[in-house]
Amino acid sequence: MVPTRLLIRACRFLFAAALVLATYMSTVAQAPTQQNASRKISGFGVIDCVITTGAEPVFRADGYALRLNSGTSVRFSGSLTSLSEVGTNIWVHYEGTRNQQGEIVLNAAEFIKPKLHKPKRNPKISVAQVTAFPRGSMIDFDGSFQTDSYAHVPEDSGGPCGSGWYPVPEDAALQERVRRIGASVVPQYQRDLPDDDPAKIPFRFYAIQEEHIRSGMGCDDGLVLVPASAVARMQNDSQLAAVLADGVVVNLQQQNVRLQLELRLMDAAAGAALSSAEAWGLAGFTGEKIAKLSVLRKMEEQRGRLSLAYMADAGFDPWQAPEAWRLLAPAKLPKNLSKLKNPERSKYQSEILQLQYKPAINSANSLAPEPPASAQ
Repeated sequence: MVPTRLLIRACRFLFAAALVLATYMSTVAQAPTQQNASRKISGFGVIDCVITTGAEPVFRADGYALRLNSGTSVRFSGSLTSLSEVGTNIWVHYEGTRNQQGEIVLNAAEFIKPKLHKPKRNPKISVAQVTAFPRGSMIDFDGSFQTDSYAHVPEDSGGPCGSGWYPVPEDAALQERVRRIGASVVPQYQRDLPDDDPAKIPFRFYAIQEEHIRSGMGCDDGLVLVPASAVARMQNDSQLAAVLADGVVVNLQQQNVRLQLELRLMDAAAGAALSSAEAWGLAGFTGEKIAKLSVLRKMEEQRGRLSLAYMADAGFDPWQAPEAWRLLAPAKLPKNLSKLKNPERSKYQSEILQLQYKPAINSANSLAPEPPASAQ
């Protein structure tokens, strides 16, 4: 059985972020299917790629290609005054509808250049990627390492981050594979930021020993941990890239929340939701409350869109992402993998792939098309 406190602590940051975004994005409409292409899509995200420039540019943010035209109502905040100043690491609050090419044609867009503040970090803990691990190394959710394993019980034992310690496998090839693929799916705009830029996230990637969780996880800013057991289920590097890209996006979502707090983009209800999430973690919310807020669905869908984009940018096959989550869904894999069902995450990513990406050629194990579930 998975330790209850572990799940509470591991989910605390994700739920805090989810509740804020869910409150702020409560007016986000369901995405258009081919039968209903006039539905509004709106959101808030950082521009991570400039697709085209000019009087009617196309930017990528929130996992969408956002197209401006002569009918777009454009506003600027902060020090911005014109479209010529808009590029990567600029934030956009947008609303529009999807066209036949899968782009979101914007009715309105507000571009924001915020003055971010650096998140508080323990100065005694390095944010550099570690590549050599002494025997008996264990890592905490804040990225600190210890070798005195007798003093740190794995998993649900506390630690400076309050979420437990995890053994680090002494497998150089495994750690290098996780580091290499993880670093490659960090969006280019993040890699290009100066180290002293408050928006720069110090990404680090490590494989750990953990038998209960089957996805990436983390606590401190930029830290992505992936269980070795989850890596073992992946059939190729593209599938592993899907899992690590998801961990990258979780960190970007946390930055999104911090920015909304600084810009005061949420009302008192959102602030209360954030406080409740931090105080109670998972235990403070019943399944009914979570369902009403649609927290998990919205956050997972956003991660699904962005991770597909970052996989494709890095040269991996995004059509492998749905299969990765299908392989990770059950606690135990059946001998016959054809019996595996597609989790909601796989279904959603499959729909986004069909709407926004060219079909993969000879992509093994890609998810077969299913009836759409109103993908955003």
